[in-house]
Amino acid sequence: MNKKKGLKDEVLEFIKSEKSVTKTDISNYFKLSAAGTGKIVKELLLENLIVKAKQGISTGGRPPVILEINKENLGKVLGVYYAPTFIEITLGNISGDMYESYRYEIETKGEVIFTKGEELIQEMLNEYSDIGIISVVVNGLIDSKNGIVIFSPHYNVKNFNLKSRLEEKFNLRVLVENDVRAMALTEKIFGLCKENHNFVVLNIEEGVGGSIYLNDMLYHGYGSMSGELGHMVVKRESFEICSCGKKGCLETEVSNRALIKKIFKQIRINGRYSSLKKILENRDIAIDDVIRAYDDKDMLVLAVIGEAIQYVTYAIDMIISVINPEKIILYGDIFKSKNILDRLLKDISKLTMDEQNYEINVSNFLTSIYKKAPFSLANYMIFKY
Repeated sequence: MNKKKGLKDEVLEFIKSEKSVTKTDISNYFKLSAAGTGKIVKELLLENLIVKAKQGISTGGRPPVILEINKENLGKVLGVYYAPTFIEITLGNISGDMYESYRYEIETKGEVIFTKGEELIQEMLNEYSDIGIISVVVNGLIDSKNGIVIFSPHYNVKNFNLKSRLEEKFNLRVLVENDVRAMALTEKIFGLCKENHNFVVLNIEEGVGGSIYLNDMLYHGYGSMSGELGHMVVKRESFEICSCGKKGCLETEVSNRALIKKIFKQIRINGRYSSLKKILENRDIAIDDVIRAYDDKDMLVLAVIGEAIQYVTYAIDMIISVINPEKIILYGDIFKSKNILDRLLKDISKLTMDEQNYEINVSNFLTSIYKKAPFSLANYMIFKY
């Protein structure tokens, strides 16, 4: 990378992160002379990447000029979130402002899902000419630097170069990231971890995933394989085979699908009583049914969820012991239940030491993460590679 361009990108990242800064702030942070800072700022203004937003407060002499990122020049962000059962399309900007959003339900598997995504992208590009970035969030193992879907178990897709395909087709900059890592970015930029430097996200939905934000950076690990918390083995005697090929993974014991499968088996095969039996006479059980039954103290559901809480407790204890994060942020439908959350927090407190000063919080984006995450990714990556 050109050294001068690299410094300019670092200055842009600094202005974006600090929201609004002066030339003096830039000089002090990068240890630049006033002339050097002035030259960089002048170039960024001429390139229309930053704007003179307002005057600051004078400490004597002329008031300083506050510099901010020119969001309008960067163009709109087209967000594409590939969830296990749907594609969420959003339009907004790097500040998280959303102009439009809609959801397309999917029932198929394979690369055809990405073909459908391209059709949805094209429809938005036909309507909006000022889109500057396509920001894509995908479930599964993702090589975010190269934009490759290494493996998506929900779609049954391997080694698919999504970034290259979209950039060639639409001639726009494309960002690609794993869904749970995008959740971590959302917490850092817009959520509960703005002031934190080390935290972990645990997501329990149709699958189970995690992400690690370490020393003020999103941690990817060797081969972009970090954060696969769902594939920690928590029940060695289990006969349930995970999508990864192992038995007894956290995902096979506590995911939404795993909980529903266990309850269904106990009712239909083992003849156990549950209030959910009436629901099964008319339709499939949904995770919201399970949560309500737990809160209503259904004995079967209390037992199944109780076992799941035990396994989640083991996983979180391991996270705290190995990483010692400031916070652990929880995503997932089951955490909507205060009763489930209280039981989990109580059990974790029995295993951890008082000296491990962690916090465990439920995200404020449980229902809106599919809309917000692509904008978080764009914000984080806009001035990076």
